[in-house]
Amino acid sequence: MFYSKTHGSLLVLGIAGLLSVTGQAHASGLQLTEQSVTGLGRAFAGGSLPNDDVSAVYYNPADMMLSKGMQVQAGFTFIGISIKADDAGSTTRLPANLGDVLTKPGTLPVFVSVSDCRPGSSAVCSDDGGTDNVVPNTFFAMDINDRMRFGLGITAPFAVATGYTNNWVGRYVALDSELKTIDINPGIAYRVTDQLSLGFGVSAQYADVSLSRALFNPFSPTNDGYGESKGDDWGFGFNLGATYEFDPNTRVGLSYRSRVKYTLEGDNTISNYIPAANGKTDITAEWTAPDWLALAFYMRLNPQWAVMASTRWTNWSLFQKLQIDKADGSGPLTVQEENWKDSWSFNIGVAYDYNPDWTFRAGYVYDQTPIRSAEYRHPTIPDSNRNAFGLGFSYHPGAQLSVDVGYMYISFADASTDETINLPPSALPIPAGLITQHLMLDYNGSGNLFGIQASYKF
Repeated sequence: MFYSKTHGSLLVLGIAGLLSVTGQAHASGLQLTEQSVTGLGRAFAGGSLPNDDVSAVYYNPADMMLSKGMQVQAGFTFIGISIKADDAGSTTRLPANLGDVLTKPGTLPVFVSVSDCRPGSSAVCSDDGGTDNVVPNTFFAMDINDRMRFGLGITAPFAVATGYTNNWVGRYVALDSELKTIDINPGIAYRVTDQLSLGFGVSAQYADVSLSRALFNPFSPTNDGYGESKGDDWGFGFNLGATYEFDPNTRVGLSYRSRVKYTLEGDNTISNYIPAANGKTDITAEWTAPDWLALAFYMRLNPQWAVMASTRWTNWSLFQKLQIDKADGSGPLTVQEENWKDSWSFNIGVAYDYNPDWTFRAGYVYDQTPIRSAEYRHPTIPDSNRNAFGLGFSYHPGAQLSVDVGYMYISFADASTDETINLPPSALPIPAGLITQHLMLDYNGSGNLFGIQASYKF
């Protein structure tokens, strides 16, 4: 099945939405930065440059040379997000004589606009699309020789889920959306000189998308249909890093992760709808996850205090449109413009070694959204600029074991949606623009992240 240009496919809406909903965790767009609980406590300032856990495999493989010996690490971050969406004057425009227009050819429509949240309406006009998720991480690193180390990271760089009630005002855009990923990333680090180290890694990344929305029934407007799309694929990329140590207490790092290309393949299933539209259709979608470049700095001021900072640029301007094709090659289903822009994040942090057993951390991050304006912000894309504050600590019960706890609070800037959508699928013999919804929503959101992890040195 395919839909109007505005709602070309459930997969279009879902993937586009997931691109930003994931960003509701920490980073802009689809990125998840929560690959280290230790880093969570300092708001990820400095990346892996502080050398306080084994996450260098993901953030900057060159940083593996800051450690020696065999190390393992495992942890998870609980992400609880609230994204309150309030109706801000949504209306539906349709012919007052809709029945005659649909059944009597040649009847001219007499258009009226009605409030979707008028008195007596059954629509839920304020809903919370946020959900709770868990992001795990596992890392391993070991010496190959005095100048080379090997590492392996298994992470979930993209992971999100949003859910709205079945009769909420934006149900024709989104109900439930979920993205799950697994990234397998082996890497090598090499010490070129006493000061310079380089790193390289490759990634095999699996993505699975599942999403749904309600379908407007023009022949029975009070009885919505239901549509669900699923798709998955493997993508491959690489990461590079360089670390320069000015002295034992001061260093900088530069890291890069490549774009990853996907061809998501799956199906779109429509049920409880018009018999002619019910059924399953195979669909595909090309999408490229953006590359990013990060610069990090670390300085130990004295035996107890250390400061760190970092900035990251993400190439979100790659995402200008998303085209969905029929799997049989008979042509595109739709092309949806997104018009995203590149984004930046800025982190600062501090660490305090109270004694050999306890280390405390704090940090702050400002993160930009890649979404340009309200017309590109869908209910599945309530992304906005955000400020986040992290706190954390490490406890070392022995020389080999470290237990880390981190917490982060995120405050999202107020944002809005202002878009007009065609409600009936274009597969039906109904002209585009006959029935439209002007969806207007205001968002406010916050997040609470809590993580725990353990690292062990052999």
